[in-house]
Amino acid sequence: MDQRTFNLEGTDSPDEIREIVSRVVEKVDTNHIYLTIGGELQPYKYWFTIVTGDYANRFREEKEQFLKVFFGMYPDCVVSYFTPTQIGEQESAGTTFFVNNCNRENMIYTCFDDRRLAPFDEEVLPRVLNSSRAYYEKEIEKVRAFRKGAIPFMDEGNFELAGFMLHQTLEMGYRLAEHFFLGHTHKGHSIREHQNFIGDFSSAFGEIFPQDIEEDIRLLNKLDKSYVKSRYSKDFIIEEEQVDLIKGAVDMFILKLEEYIPAELEKCQGRIEGRSQSTLKESLPSKSDINLKQHSLLQRLRELEWKYCGTLDPSKEREENYSLKLINGGYQETMLLITNLIKVCMMSIEYPHGASKWLQEPDIVIADTMGHILDLMPYDEMEFLDEVRQLLSETPSND
Repeated sequence: MDQRTFNLEGTDSPDEIREIVSRVVEKVDTNHIYLTIGGELQPYKYWFTIVTGDYANRFREEKEQFLKVFFGMYPDCVVSYFTPTQIGEQESAGTTFFVNNCNRENMIYTCFDDRRLAPFDEEVLPRVLNSSRAYYEKEIEKVRAFRKGAIPFMDEGNFELAGFMLHQTLEMGYRLAEHFFLGHTHKGHSIREHQNFIGDFSSAFGEIFPQDIEEDIRLLNKLDKSYVKSRYSKDFIIEEEQVDLIKGAVDMFILKLEEYIPAELEKCQGRIEGRSQSTLKESLPSKSDINLKQHSLLQRLRELEWKYCGTLDPSKEREENYSLKLINGGYQETMLLITNLIKVCMMSIEYPHGASKWLQEPDIVIADTMGHILDLMPYDEMEFLDEVRQLLSETPSND
């Protein structure tokens, strides 16, 4: 196997990798194997991408089971496998995955005598990039449209259908992320399944709803139920606060799509222009390119903003103004609030002289008014400030 295994200079366990390659080639008809090394932001140490020798668009069940069981013995390793036919279909659909991840720089095995052989000829790469750009622009507009479509339902208080629209936003967004970062997509509708599907390869997209936080687990359960029950069940209820939290996660998710996929397109452009890629670099969403620490800090601050800063809404009329969000039960409750505020002002003048026809129950009026004032307190923003302070304390001052 030594004469067939190469490009291992950037690894810290070449003997183990040779053993893995040897076992795979022994059991699976293999044309090429590519290796990607994970960084601090990836949940894997080594990612093996296998191109099989079977040109039929299928993969025998026993071979698939073998890879699943075999790589299960290496918890730091993950594996993807494709037939040449599958690669051709995905490449023509518009994805830079195979250009960026299946190339000579990270090829560690080939069954051919000529190591220069790779899945794509150089002359087809510009076409791949153009089709990938067109595919991204078309799909990201669909994602944005579904997110935008949730807002009218939220405004009219139909939170069940708003949840459905946000579910569709995430489902379409995950398929887009999987298309570019994994080379294939999960076919189900469950957001939990999509998150788990990509989570073995990407921390950035695998932790939109962290599975170790109880509140996020509840939100994920509600979100998945929104797909069917929001349309067909009269018993399904999702609260406004839950929809607001899901919307914040969706907005953060879209920001990641708009950042990471263009970076993959740029990486492909660099390969076409001959800008060399370092051997065996991490390939999934990574902040290790330009200005790593500054970029990482800015992205984290944006994520925190989407999560916590919801008390003020930007004004549509004037960019520098904000509207203060006050949740109530409608016009009657709004009128009652305004009336009580007026009564409290009157009370400050009249109450020492005794009750009047306007001030029959001063204790209730004061308590109700103070309750509304407490609703206006920016509790989440205070948590945001604590998170920012902690984040800045962990960041070197020269960043």
